[in-house]
Amino acid sequence: MSDLATTVTCIDACGMAAVTPLLVSDPGVGKSSLVRGLAAAQNVPCEVVLGSIREPADFGGLPVVRDDGVHMEAPAWAKRLITAGCGYVLLDELTTVPETTQAAMLGTALDKTVGDAVLPPEVRVVAAANPPDRSSGGSELTPPMANRLCHLDFTPTTEDWIEGMTIGWSAPPASRAIAADRERQRMIVAQVTGYVGANPNHRYVYPRTAAQAGMAWPSNRSWTMLAAVLAHVRDDDAAARQALTFGLVGEGVGVEFLTWVERMDLPDPLAVIEDPSIVDWSVRPDRVMAILLGVVGWAASAGTVAAWQSAWGPLLACCEAGSPDVAAAAARTHGKKRPASAKVPAKVRNAFAPVLAAAGIAA
Repeated sequence: MSDLATTVTCIDACGMAAVTPLLVSDPGVGKSSLVRGLAAAQNVPCEVVLGSIREPADFGGLPVVRDDGVHMEAPAWAKRLITAGCGYVLLDELTTVPETTQAAMLGTALDKTVGDAVLPPEVRVVAAANPPDRSSGGSELTPPMANRLCHLDFTPTTEDWIEGMTIGWSAPPASRAIAADRERQRMIVAQVTGYVGANPNHRYVYPRTAAQAGMAWPSNRSWTMLAAVLAHVRDDDAAARQALTFGLVGEGVGVEFLTWVERMDLPDPLAVIEDPSIVDWSVRPDRVMAILLGVVGWAASAGTVAAWQSAWGPLLACCEAGSPDVAAAAARTHGKKRPASAKVPAKVRNAFAPVLAAAGIAA
C-alpha cells in the first residue's frame, strides 16, 4: 500500500522511465483527482480517456485514405496532447475495458502510440482502476496489458485527505524521484541482471490463475522496466523502491530481489575498474557475477576502446583469484561488445582464449 507522497514519487519515477503506472484502489479514493492535480500543479493538460466507452479505433486509429496511402488517424484527445507537446493521459477505469479495446490500448500503454501517431516524450501515460470485484462489470486485466503496467496500490492516509481538502488537490506532495545519470543506470542494471543471473527461474514466471495474470508478474519486459524505474528512486527511499518492485515483478519475487540487493551491497563499477583489489573475489559467486556485470555494463555503455580495455582488469583479477568460471561468463558478454578498433590485451588472450575464440575475437 502506498501513501500519497510515495505514489506521487512512483508516478514521477515511472514518467521519467517511460513506464505506465496503474493506480489501483477502491472507488472514491481519489485516483483521477490525483492525476488531474499533478497536471494542474505542472500547468500541463490532462486528457481523461474512459476505455469502457471507447472503441478500439480510439487507440488504434481510424483509417483515412490520403494521396500517399492509408493512415491510421489519431483521435482528438491524442491530437490535443501532440499539439501541447506535454501533459498527462489518464486511461481510467481500466478493469471495465473490454478485451478488444484493451488490445488496441497496448501500444498506448507501452510505447505511447495512438494510431500512426506517437505522443511526445513529455506526455506521461497513467492508468487507473478499481479492483474487478468493485467495478461495474469489472474483469481482470488481460495478461498482455497487466504486464505492461506498474501496479501501485494507492491508499492515501487520513492526513493526506485532510491536507487535500485544506489546501486543494492541485497541490500534491513533492516527488522524491531523482534524475538518473549513466553511472546510476548501470548500477541498477547490474543489480537486476545480477539477481536474475543468480535466480534464473525468476526471470519469467507466467501466473497460474487469471487473477494473478491480471496483476504484476516477472517477465523479460517487467524486469527491464524495473531497472529503468529504480534508477530514478533514491537507494534510501524504501517505500518507493518496494512499491515499484512489487508493482512490476510481484510481491513474492519482489521481496527476494530487494533482500538480495540489500545483502549484496554492490560497489560502483567504475571504482572496481580503477582498483579491482577493493573486491573480495572469493565471496559468493552471485555477488561476484553481479559486480562483473556492472563492470561490463559500464564499458558497453561507454562504448569506447579505452573503456572496453580497462574493464578487463576486474575480470582478470576475478579469474586469478580462483573464480575462472564466473569471470569467463562475464568475459563472454564483454567480448561481444568489443569496439571495432580495440585490441585484446595479451593477458586477456592467455586467460580467456576459449571464450574469445567462441566470440570470434581470439586474434
